Amino acid sequence: MLVLRPPMTLRAISHARLIPIPIPPILSRPASSGPPRPRQTQPAAHPLSYRDSSIPHSVVRLIGPEGLLPPQRLSSILSTYSTSTHTLTLVSVDGEYPVVKLVSKAEERDREKEKEEKSKVKRKISMEEKEVQVSWQSAKGDLGHKLEMAKGILEKGDRVQVVFANRRRAEPVSERQKDEIVAMFQGILEEVGKKWKEDDKNRGLWVLYYNPLDSVRQEVEKKVLEAEQAKKEEKEKAKQEKLEARRKKEERRRQRAEEMEKEKAEEAARRDEEYQRRIANSRKSGFGGWR
Repeated sequence: MLVLRPPMTLRAISHARLIPIPIPPILSRPASSGPPRPRQTQPAAHPLSYRDSSIPHSVVRLIGPEGLLPPQRLSSILSTYSTSTHTLTLVSVDGEYPVVKLVSKAEERDREKEKEEKSKVKRKISMEEKEVQVSWQSAKGDLGHKLEMAKGILEKGDRVQVVFANRRRAEPVSERQKDEIVAMFQGILEEVGKKWKEDDKNRGLWVLYYNPLDSVRQEVEKKVLEAEQAKKEEKEKAKQEKLEARRKKEERRRQRAEEMEKEKAEEAARRDEEYQRRIANSRKSGFGGWR
């Protein structure tokens, strides 16, 4: 016999019971077994790199027109110049008092520019080493072209290596032919160069090492210096022309201002004269003062 049970009803729980829930432990990162990493520190500034208010000395000696001045407070010097046109630099920290010098920024820029130009000239006249590769199997025209190339390198004041080698999958050249080719190169290259190292021979390779003659180097240096001097003079000429144009412009502006002032003065004098004339006429007519 089937027995039907009454439906179950939910009863409110008057007192809830807290059930603790286990929390897994937090795993900490294992400590490194290696040595501790050193802290990265900024490199110490050079003692003479400080300028103006960053100079870490309260009392200094200033270089004057006639030598060192007596010790004085740094703050008293900082108030005597504009940082837009001048800068105070540290010259020495070896004595009892640090020595400072007031430098014009314009002059400093000129010195840096001159230093850069000298460095550029030095790079231009420095000797470079270049290589010319020649195949033993080259035609006569190609040999002449490579020879002119090597000679041109020496004429520019650079060092050259002439490397003779066999062309891949080409018929070998006899030793007599090699000697003739090398002799042809040596005869021309020795007009402008000299060997600075013995020839290097290794199987099919033959290398010649040439430096330019001292006279060639001197001529190259002379041309470079003359070109730089001409460029410098051209820049100076352009600068002077620009200054002259600016001076003329200022002169025209000044003359125009003077002319305008003169015109204003003449106009004021004319009006005053007209005013005085009208007053005189009004007095003559008997109407009294006229304004």
